[in-house]
Amino acid sequence: MASNLRSGDRNVYLIGSERHQITGCKLPSNRQVLSVLFYNLHEIKLSIRESANFVVRECLIFWEKARIPTKATPHCVEKIMKMYNYCRNLQKSACHRSETQEENERNFISDLNNLFDIAHANALEIIKIEEDRKFILSQREPGRRGCLMGIDMKLAKREERVLLRVIEQENRRAKAHHSSEIDDNFMDSSEESSGTEDISDQPGPSSNIAQSSLEENINEQIELRMGIVRGGGGHVS
Repeated sequence: MASNLRSGDRNVYLIGSERHQITGCKLPSNRQVLSVLFYNLHEIKLSIRESANFVVRECLIFWEKARIPTKATPHCVEKIMKMYNYCRNLQKSACHRSETQEENERNFISDLNNLFDIAHANALEIIKIEEDRKFILSQREPGRRGCLMGIDMKLAKREERVLLRVIEQENRRAKAHHSSEIDDNFMDSSEESSGTEDISDQPGPSSNIAQSSLEENINEQIELRMGIVRGGGGHVS
């Protein structure tokens, strides 16, 4: 069944509702990152690392608009993976209501609406515009004070829907290729058991090739989207 392109109704313990995309006029929060990550895992059926890569690329749209240098993508992905694993450990220990567990949960929840900070280690030195420097400092405050202007959120939402449809189509193709490969193997086995002469047919595409095609298509579509929404931006305190 094709996954819904809207935010899911699934409620994730400690996080809240899943979301199919990051929205708003601030740099993404920890909650937004995790809610989209869980949506990709449950609805789009991506792996954890695929989902993390997808979310990082979406985050970078906002950071590029803010003109703030960021860490390299692999470091951003690892940051998401670490946050996800910590969240999952808390969820798995939820039935053990010790003081430590409850304190860890409170601390985790209190940080969810704060900035998912992927700024370059020397961002404040690299940034030359004082307005941009003040913006990242305000976003690092509790609740991420200030907002980012200039993002065409309607366009971003429309491109997100296109991207999700592409992912769904590629997932269906990958499953179809895998099913076809199983059928071919079954037919080959039947022919061998009945003594039929082997005919040298070319094998169907493997699931690995299909997965590679999926990842390339995702990256191409995200790069396209980033190019479309990229443009001038500004900040409001």
